[in-house]
Amino acid sequence: MIGKYHSQITTEALNSSFNDNALNYIEKGNLDSDKLRRKIPDITDGFDLSAQHFNKASLEKCDDFLEKAQSVVIDDFIQAAKAKGEDADEYYEQAFYDLGRLVHNIQDFYSHSNWVNLNQDEIWNEDIKNPNINGENKLKTGEYSYFSQFIDKINPFYKWFAAKNYENMYEGTSTVSHYGLNKDEPNTIADRIYKEKYGTSAFDLAEDFATIHTEQKWEEINSALREELTTTEYNNLRREIANFDLSEDDFNNNLQDLRKNFNEDMKEA
Repeated sequence: MIGKYHSQITTEALNSSFNDNALNYIEKGNLDSDKLRRKIPDITDGFDLSAQHFNKASLEKCDDFLEKAQSVVIDDFIQAAKAKGEDADEYYEQAFYDLGRLVHNIQDFYSHSNWVNLNQDEIWNEDIKNPNINGENKLKTGEYSYFSQFIDKINPFYKWFAAKNYENMYEGTSTVSHYGLNKDEPNTIADRIYKEKYGTSAFDLAEDFATIHTEQKWEEINSALREELTTTEYNNLRREIANFDLSEDDFNNNLQDLRKNFNEDMKEA
């Protein structure tokens, strides 16, 4: 999804759990995923660049990114809960940034895969081998290359072709380009075809699923933290989250370290 929708989804899903400063860190971590589209030593070599967007890479690599990122976020919050003073601030900064990177991945799953086309009723269970749809081998992301993007975009007959071959392209096992599959914003090719076929917006469904999944992901992480920490540590964690007061300037000043730490932690996860 494009940035403003990532921000809207993240705010709607998490604003009841985090104060404005923490939410700002999470949103900026989320949006930073889209700024890291090329290999940068010590910044992006700990993970597959396409996998962080559920795009181009194999579904297994995308799922591996999700699992590792979640373990990194849980470890961040555990360390934050056990730390004191300025060290705690650094751990909370990292935890919020990393949470943003994690939920970006979840949100892109719905806009960059054919999940909506295969399932209008429930969110993904995060099992690539058995993803609670009929015919799991039909779940796919869009094939991405600059060439395919360019050719499909300039082809005046592409929408007609995609609509005519809907079952094979969107609900079958044939390949489809990222341009033809993405629901990153309203009125993409995929959104218009879906709306004509079913009378509802594929983008709206992807956005709704992404919002629910983002909220549930934090609930899952929060439950894990409640189990891992002592009552005192967990209560301290909740108090510090509620009182987090670092600003946007702090985020910008520390961004390179946040990126490097996420990359290093993903290597070790």
